[in-house]
Amino acid sequence: MMQPGLSRARRPALRCAVRFASLFVSSFVSRGVSLFISSPVSPLAGALAFLLLASCATRPSVYAPVDNHVAAGAYAEGAAAIAEAQDSRKPIYPAKNAVMLFLDKGMLDHYAENYEASTAGLEEAERLIADAYTKSVTLEIGTFILNDNTREYAGEDYEDIYLNVFNALNYYNQGNTEEALVEVRKINEKLRVLDVKYAGSIDKAKQYADENGGYSGADDENFTFTDSALARYLAALFWRGSGRSDDARIDLDALSEAYRLAPQVYDHPVPLSVKDEYQVPKGEARLNLIAFAGLSPLKAEEVIYIPLPFPFPNDSAKIALPVITYRPARAVHVEAVINGTNRHTLELVEDMGKVMEETFKARRTLIYVKTVVRTIVKASGAAIAQAAVTEENDIGWGLLAGLAGRLFTEGTEAADTRSARYFPRYAFVGGLNLPPGEHTVTLNFYSGGSIITTVSKTVQLREGRLNLVEAVCLQ
Repeated sequence: MMQPGLSRARRPALRCAVRFASLFVSSFVSRGVSLFISSPVSPLAGALAFLLLASCATRPSVYAPVDNHVAAGAYAEGAAAIAEAQDSRKPIYPAKNAVMLFLDKGMLDHYAENYEASTAGLEEAERLIADAYTKSVTLEIGTFILNDNTREYAGEDYEDIYLNVFNALNYYNQGNTEEALVEVRKINEKLRVLDVKYAGSIDKAKQYADENGGYSGADDENFTFTDSALARYLAALFWRGSGRSDDARIDLDALSEAYRLAPQVYDHPVPLSVKDEYQVPKGEARLNLIAFAGLSPLKAEEVIYIPLPFPFPNDSAKIALPVITYRPARAVHVEAVINGTNRHTLELVEDMGKVMEETFKARRTLIYVKTVVRTIVKASGAAIAQAAVTEENDIGWGLLAGLAGRLFTEGTEAADTRSARYFPRYAFVGGLNLPPGEHTVTLNFYSGGSIITTVSKTVQLREGRLNLVEAVCLQ
């Protein structure tokens, strides 16, 4: 029932405050926290309690033992360190971060050539990501009020895309090219729907925001990335290795088209070796090389201030948004040496970091709208609480309640910066025709003019088959 004395202009703020208060109370009750709502200092106690609950984020330092193994190229040891930490009293991946756990361990198992374990981990991550999206499509009111860090991590779209790249390589290395093709087809299927995946949710969020204090669309971003050159490259190789040259040609043509359609991502030329993939001379074997280098970007927090609508003239509030932040990459040049003499420079096929940044745009607008409305709701609730306490007690208690409300509004705003840590930044490729038989392949990763990592493998090249050598340096 509308309270007497409140103007029509204040009704959206009151609706926000009521929703805010009910969810605020219920969230504490569910955690077994008592709210002494009869006391005028209860807003302060509640805010401080919520701050303590909301601040329990995993510190990056807990990953240091795993990071050290990764930096040294000891990927099996890194995967073992994750498993050991999860069995300890304080696992580094709490239950709500299960997607991160399966992605990180799955990637390290892949680099360690433990392909079966990697497949199990990456497929479990994919299942959890799909389940989380299904649960969130209704956009219940709670997703506006609660900080995203309090929810199960649902994975980012770029993580959902790139896990299929490495699962495809897992299947190839287990001799299952058909399943490898299934994985790469998933990538472009996911990309094709990404531009509309959040459209309905964003529209609902904007409508809710407009009904409860207003919305600024300043953070709307256009998403234009719909095809992965890396996925097309792998698909072409798998098709050709299966003897289906026409299908390989289709994907190679699509690879070049991907460059044309997304120049903001592909600001480098199509690898020259791609044109030689269309046909391999009779009597020769094709050696294909793929090298992953550097570490992928992570998410960091960006704090900005937004103006608050009526009844908060000339006032602003803090919001915190996740942004893609690049990590330094030392390995930016890869050279292959065949049989100790034949040198071949690998070429960049995909800057995976730029793809991650571009695909993140699809969800960032939704995050922005939800963050804005959450902030307005909390600020409205704080203002109503201050007015109520002032009326029932005195101005001093009212000011204290207002301070507590401000503390709650700003203190509980923290961006969800969770993300998988061990995807690579760059994908380099190369290919050359050689006589069938045994060859020694050495891949040198350079930082400037210095070699920082060398990977050597002896391979048996077969005519008419896919001969793919993979190496990685996450420096």
